[in-house]
Amino acid sequence: MSGGQGSARRLTAADVLILVNGVSAFGSGLVYPYTALYLSDLPAMGTAGVSVFYGAAAAANLATSGVLATGRLAPRPALLGLAGTLMLAVGFAGAAVAGSLAFLCAAVLFIGCGQGCLLVAMVPVLNSLTPQEERRSVFARRYRAINVGLGLGAVVAGLTTGILTTSAVPWLFVCNAASYLPLAYVFHRVRARERDDAARTADAERPTGPEDTRRDTVGRWKWLGVAGTLAVLFQLGAYLFGHSQFEATAPLVAVRLMGIGLGTVSGLLLVNTLVVALGQTWVTRVLSSRDEAYGLRAAVVLWAAAYGLAAVSAFGPLPVRYAGLLLFAVVFALGECAYSCSFHPWLIDSVGPKDVTRVSALAAGAMGVGTAAGPSVGVALTLTGEATAVWLSLASLCLLLLLAVGRRRAAAPEPAAGTPEPTPASHTGDTT
Repeated sequence: MSGGQGSARRLTAADVLILVNGVSAFGSGLVYPYTALYLSDLPAMGTAGVSVFYGAAAAANLATSGVLATGRLAPRPALLGLAGTLMLAVGFAGAAVAGSLAFLCAAVLFIGCGQGCLLVAMVPVLNSLTPQEERRSVFARRYRAINVGLGLGAVVAGLTTGILTTSAVPWLFVCNAASYLPLAYVFHRVRARERDDAARTADAERPTGPEDTRRDTVGRWKWLGVAGTLAVLFQLGAYLFGHSQFEATAPLVAVRLMGIGLGTVSGLLLVNTLVVALGQTWVTRVLSSRDEAYGLRAAVVLWAAAYGLAAVSAFGPLPVRYAGLLLFAVVFALGECAYSCSFHPWLIDSVGPKDVTRVSALAAGAMGVGTAAGPSVGVALTLTGEATAVWLSLASLCLLLLLAVGRRRAAAPEPAAGTPEPTPASHTGDTT
């Protein structure tokens, strides 16, 4: 390393936001592995409590994303993030003390709406804090921070419940609620900056009367355009045929159709998290000379290749199947690395600067739909009873995502409001 420049990179506002986002992910890792077990064991809840928690949260999340996508409710992104984090804190604190289904339902509505607000706000806020040439590394670092946070949280939760049994789970919910407070504070600080920007542009952005509102209603979705539609469809497919299949279908196929031990499922998740944590910087650097669409195509091909490896290993003896699933977890994680450093920069570059928040809302909704519906797709495929058929079907479905990824446009779009101007050729590298 040369002395002076680049030996130590200053902590930026984007770095701080990523760090506290990782802290909130750590809190989520504390509770998600044990939420269903905890609620089902409560006398006043049972399986109905589990259904209420996941069903109401998903519905509230999707409804929030849909409302924000229409543009009829359009708070500043940092205010939206602040509201979302505070709702999540209140919701999880309420879930810790819920004594009835009605109380749990009220708490979960806070959780679902908070998740919807936070997912929609994070992309435009992080974009506003990031120079254009650093978008890929910044969004990649955020993805890595979330994965590491979730993994560490799950490990701590496992150790805690191993020592104190599930009686400690309500306190884990309280810790999760507290983990959102640093993120809320950062959004509060960013909001002060947004207020300064808003003061300069308020007159230009304020609706002028009923006539303007009527025109907006007539062309309500024209702003989305082909590029925005493709971005939303890609996000839907990425979670429908990608992320959710690794989390839900892969364990099911491995255990029931490939004869793999149940403990291996945890091993696959651990390998996946480690590869994301250790390989994200390398993958981002490899893709840095290519456009974001190339990165997304690489992600899709890697996911399809991972499914293909699992399909081939299904024909072999048990050691081959173990090795094949290990390679599957590694290659799939590399695809996640390519996705994480490419998707949101691609989305931002694909739509108008004023539409980033609304398209992010639709993408967040698509992610929710894909996460909820993806396991059903996988379960339906397992009815064939053949592991190879499941893996090859998923590979084929995944490759359909290539149709949604267009080529890079010749002209770069205008930067979104509040986005820092690019600095000339300053390659500081991904040092996190």
